[in-house]
Amino acid sequence: MYQIDKELQLNKLHRYHLLCGDEVYLIHAYRQALEKRLSPSPDDMNFLSVSGDEADLDQLADFGMLAPFMSERRVIVIRDSGWFDKGGDKESVKKGSDRLLEILGNLPKTTYVIFAERHVGAKNPRFLYFTGKQKSEIQTLKSADMLVTEFKSLQGPDLIKWIAGYADHGGKRISKKAAYMLPERLGSDMFLLSKELDKLIGYTGQRSEIKESDVEAITGGAVSAKVYELTDAVAMGDRVKALTIYRNLVYNKESVDEIFISLMRQFDTMYRLKGFEGSGIPIDSIAEKVGMPPAVRWKARSYMKMAGSFTYPGLEKLVIYLAELDEQVKTEGLARQVAAELFLIKALTK
Repeated sequence: MYQIDKELQLNKLHRYHLLCGDEVYLIHAYRQALEKRLSPSPDDMNFLSVSGDEADLDQLADFGMLAPFMSERRVIVIRDSGWFDKGGDKESVKKGSDRLLEILGNLPKTTYVIFAERHVGAKNPRFLYFTGKQKSEIQTLKSADMLVTEFKSLQGPDLIKWIAGYADHGGKRISKKAAYMLPERLGSDMFLLSKELDKLIGYTGQRSEIKESDVEAITGGAVSAKVYELTDAVAMGDRVKALTIYRNLVYNKESVDEIFISLMRQFDTMYRLKGFEGSGIPIDSIAEKVGMPPAVRWKARSYMKMAGSFTYPGLEKLVIYLAELDEQVKTEGLARQVAAELFLIKALTK
């Protein structure tokens, strides 16, 4: 359990939350939980949400300094600002001062700020200050006001425990074998797993338990196999084949969510494998190191071969672009099909 869980249970929340880490699903879920708790009926008068380049220190100061209008508090949500990343908004940081920290230190106690950042720099002064590892000259900002929650991708028993908990929340038990089948077939992406669990909860109807046969029926693996062919065609630069496979998937009404998340998983796998290219480490050991589920590690060699068609920086850019598109789908209403097609255009013009 994270400290933030206890805070949500007791309804005693820090004024400034920084949610960060590898697991976008958990960042998204806890951000929504905080928003709901702090601002049950968000309105333009007391609630502000900005992301990316829209994030602006002047806007944060102007909006945050005002007293709440007919409400207990004002709530500001800032997503993927880059203010805690390696570069870290250098223009507002001078020796011995930091405008962001100065603003936060002067905001009234009725203003709460949630930072949801996928990328943070381990040596970024702001991140270090938020985590209590570095002091600041700013006396008005107290460590008791801030809480950092870092979400790492769940693996192994932790992921199985989460799957069981999700099923339980939906009124179902899931057998241990069925729980292990899900990440073996779908990977560890929690957004995709949550969608498949929702399907399983509906599919099992009045039955109280989700069994292996149910997982077999719902996650046949056909889409993942086709997306593997699609990824291979993209790697080879075969536009005609790649677009034909994609159009056939859409024409056959396959889940665009699953297509997109399979692309995310497969390109992420290639990227992680690419980092070991030329290392001399046996491919089976590399597959284990990058977290490939045991059931699909036999594919590691072919993934490594596909990765050979890209440069390491090129793959990194594509993985980052996929994550950005995924965030736009979840927070800004971008259609998943549009996101998939934008990615394919970029990947095929590598």
